[in-house]
Amino acid sequence: MLNTETFGHGPNLCLLHGWAAQNAHWRMWAEETLAPHFTVTLIELPGFGDSAPLELDSPTPQQLEAAWVVAIQAVLPQKTHLLGWSLGGLLAQRVALSHPQQIDKLICLASTPRFTQNDQWQHGISPQLMADFINAITQETLKTLNTFWKLQLQGSENARHHIKQFFTLLKSCKLPSLTGLKQGLTLLKEMDLRNELPHLSHPSLWLLGENDPLIPAHFIQETVLKNSTIAANTHVVILPKAGHMPFRSHPIQTATSIIDFLQEKTLKHD
Repeated sequence: MLNTETFGHGPNLCLLHGWAAQNAHWRMWAEETLAPHFTVTLIELPGFGDSAPLELDSPTPQQLEAAWVVAIQAVLPQKTHLLGWSLGGLLAQRVALSHPQQIDKLICLASTPRFTQNDQWQHGISPQLMADFINAITQETLKTLNTFWKLQLQGSENARHHIKQFFTLLKSCKLPSLTGLKQGLTLLKEMDLRNELPHLSHPSLWLLGENDPLIPAHFIQETVLKNSTIAANTHVVILPKAGHMPFRSHPIQTATSIIDFLQEKTLKHD
């Protein structure tokens, strides 16, 4: 069973964090900005924070994805809004597609339907870079994590200040398990939901950082807004001067976009 934390009051809103993260990375932000409006549940993915890794015997990428989705779905309320950040956004899309009756609205924060590039998809990480990263996480785990954590805040306004604050927070956090890290990287490398997005019937918000080094913000125009089936039910907000971790660099703007979307207030489209 995955570790969860619940606080606040109002409609249910569940949060799935990104790769190499845990609840502590956004707990304070969620308590201060979202909990006054929603009953917030933070969910730690397998092998991160206090969630034990899933011990699977050489699973295929499809089996791994299915196992993670089952673990997430098991701790969700019967009806909830679902917000996923980065890898969490990819998994949130899959949960919404697999269990549509359980999800009210979907928010993909600094996320994408596919993280790794291929011949038809240039809006992500190169396959070679992903392969190097998978190798590095095994050989030099802490060094690779430090590089990745810094990268997430690069491009954001006052990046040095936010990086310093974030690394202070990390001193009180648990290191992710190697199993969780490697399984998460496999999902980032292999999951591809582009062709399934037209089947996503939920009202959806794609909330992106203008300067995100991992998720080019313009990808959403090509992937979502040019598809009339998807665009009719989709909102896109690009946060100026934000990177891959906008809830830290732009906490109020990020929360306001989420609250306005879930409460059906007018959103500024980009």
